[in-house]
Amino acid sequence: MHKVMSAMALAGLGLAVVLTCPHAAWSYAAFQRLPHVSDGAPYCAGCHSSVDAAYQAELPEAGSQAQVYTTKHYKALEEGTGAYKPIEPEQRKTLLEQAKKIDQNASVKLEASAQTVAPGGTVTVTVTTKSGIGPVVGVMLVDEARRYQARPIQGTGWFIANSPQIVGTDGKPQSQWLDRRVNKQQTNLNYVLVYDVASDPSKDMYATSKVTYLLKAPAAPGEYPLTAAFLYGTAEANELKSSKYEDPPGGGSAPSGRIHFSNTLKVRVQ
Repeated sequence: MHKVMSAMALAGLGLAVVLTCPHAAWSYAAFQRLPHVSDGAPYCAGCHSSVDAAYQAELPEAGSQAQVYTTKHYKALEEGTGAYKPIEPEQRKTLLEQAKKIDQNASVKLEASAQTVAPGGTVTVTVTTKSGIGPVVGVMLVDEARRYQARPIQGTGWFIANSPQIVGTDGKPQSQWLDRRVNKQQTNLNYVLVYDVASDPSKDMYATSKVTYLLKAPAAPGEYPLTAAFLYGTAEANELKSSKYEDPPGGGSAPSGRIHFSNTLKVRVQ
């Protein structure tokens, strides 16, 4: 019984790491075998830094600002605190410069094929991203730009009518994420990982991706918000060089990941 409980605890810990730090977890080859290939919400990415304080407006001002990357990540690198305490000042300076370039060139845009749709009608939405150090970035389709309170779009009545179409940095369709789903009849997920992402700030080269969703509109008339959440990393992706996992500087739970929301579209159902 003790062995069973220990195994369950270990499995739970592994899944918790995946949910809390997707960028770090999904970069680690062993975690690729865990079962989390499903819908997602941005509150799962607890170790990530927010791009804007408005994402957590329900928090006190100081608490909200503490989640912003300039405070949570940049300041920790500048002062050598938290996860970066063991790292030498010169390396922290290099990491900070790299993170700033990744952030300055990061973008996420949401577009829809129509602004008005009939109840039960279909509309296509496309999420276009740029930047992220790699080797993966995450994309979620949610209702609003709220880090801790956003809902997957299915929660407001939308139905994802088909598998998301994922196009990687090379401009080619990819299926690695959806191939890992056991139930091949239900791959209509709101959350996807884009693989083979590799940005190189030293050469001003920033990875791009595109994810397209076919949506069936809610049955009830009204105005429905749609927003994309873009999850990306800024820390050195050592595995891209060595072909094996190595903890990024500061470790897998360092605040070097980002939550970046797109523009919010309001689609009218009538």
